[in-house]
Amino acid sequence: MKKIIIFKTDRIGDFINFSPCLRIIKDNLKNCEITMICSDYNYQIVKNYKEIDKIYIIKKKIYIDFFFIVKNFINKKFDYLFQMDGSKKSYFYSIFINAKLKSTIFFLKKTKFGIFSYNSIRPSFFIRKFFQNYIFCNEDYNIINDETHYQKIYFKLLEKIKFDISHKQNIFYLDEKSKIDFNKIIKKFNKPFYLFHLDRKSNSLNSFQFNSLINLIKKIKIKHNVILTLGIGNLRYKNILYNNFKIYDYSEFQNDLNFNNFNIIGLKKLPLNVLAYFIANAEANISMHSGSVIHISAAFGKLIIDVLESHKNNEIDR
Repeated sequence: MKKIIIFKTDRIGDFINFSPCLRIIKDNLKNCEITMICSDYNYQIVKNYKEIDKIYIIKKKIYIDFFFIVKNFINKKFDYLFQMDGSKKSYFYSIFINAKLKSTIFFLKKTKFGIFSYNSIRPSFFIRKFFQNYIFCNEDYNIINDETHYQKIYFKLLEKIKFDISHKQNIFYLDEKSKIDFNKIIKKFNKPFYLFHLDRKSNSLNSFQFNSLINLIKKIKIKHNVILTLGIGNLRYKNILYNNFKIYDYSEFQNDLNFNNFNIIGLKKLPLNVLAYFIANAEANISMHSGSVIHISAAFGKLIIDVLESHKNNEIDR
């Protein structure tokens, strides 16, 4: 049996964007065991993936995690290691894992020092020596091509070790336990709906821009039913939002609330696995490029509408 270990400790959307590679690995190595190193945060969805056989969580505290890695993996042997989160810590931990072939992405970046600029590479020269299979990615957002599109880079990295790219669509598994909570809410609304998700990315807007966003939601609700969901963390313009829409706390749905007379409702503190059901069942999903919303939408073939500041376009295009 081939044994694979993967580092993916970054954000929810990043993990889902990587998810086709799990299917590709399983398709190419029919009899294999995948061990995933994830974070506390993305574990909530990682645990749903049937392609993954074993899961280990690291806490992002370098001394504790280093001891954890050494304790759990120093005596184990793997056929493949994939460091796919670009984290300096994950590069470092990879050194101490015994794997026949180690694969990763190296990142090029132009760094300024006064009037001078120079190209730097992450990770360091010493750590790069431990990876036999790699691809360079330029972090200059003015450069847009196949070598800067993250998902295409994943596929090319696998092609370099002779894997057939059998699957290219995002994969997301809905959590069965969360379906009960979703049904409790949706049966009270019981209409086709558009999902509009607002999170901390809206904090970068000025008050005029945020009010324009509010007006956009109001225009949509004239012809369509809207479910407005709020991400975790503090929203800079929370008061404006609350003055324009009724926002319900997820915990309030234990009460007998009736939304049949509304064509828009706001929901806050939704667990991610419940939010995923709304994303999967919406007519379209609108956000300021919220990673989880975008990549879950892609897994279910849902229409995606991004509301972006124009200078973010090249970065998001990746």
